[in-house]
Amino acid sequence: MMAEEKPEAPKDETPQAPAGEMSREEKIAAAKAKAEAIKAQRAAAGAPAPTGGAARPAARPAPAQASGERSLATSDNPGGQPVGALQNPKIQAFGTITQSVELRCEPSEDQNIRKLLGGLGAYRNPLRGVWQLDYRYYTEALKRLQAAGYQVEGKDYLGRPLEKWTPDGRGWTLLSRD
Repeated sequence: MMAEEKPEAPKDETPQAPAGEMSREEKIAAAKAKAEAIKAQRAAAGAPAPTGGAARPAARPAPAQASGERSLATSDNPGGQPVGALQNPKIQAFGTITQSVELRCEPSEDQNIRKLLGGLGAYRNPLRGVWQLDYRYYTEALKRLQAAGYQVEGKDYLGRPLEKWTPDGRGWTLLSRD
């Protein structure tokens, strides 16, 4: 006959961390302390704390911009990196007859232009050496450039200011005569 086996008392099921590593509770406490430190740092910098949802993936704060606004994430700037220091803040915008705007700037500003306007379809024209953008996106491009600190002087091929351009007033749209 088999000897009756006594049920053993349940053992502690939590795995012990190997020597030199933190236990699960220690890791949770460290993560909470890190989150509190980030909240305190944001409060000291005057930035609003997140109100819920997913936390930012990067633990380091973004460097402050001159304008105080956060950079836009564009196709050429997916991380939303801030623009660099402006070397030559003057940009000339020229409205062409082919429904585009040419942006003339110094070569030192190319990286900033790429970061600011990449998502609007701006591209560097290899033949003319200027940035080109469709007329439809010029007002948004102007807002972004001015927010970054650029001074934009714009005119079209007849010498008229670009700020007053509208598709139905001076554009290339066909208005129906009803």
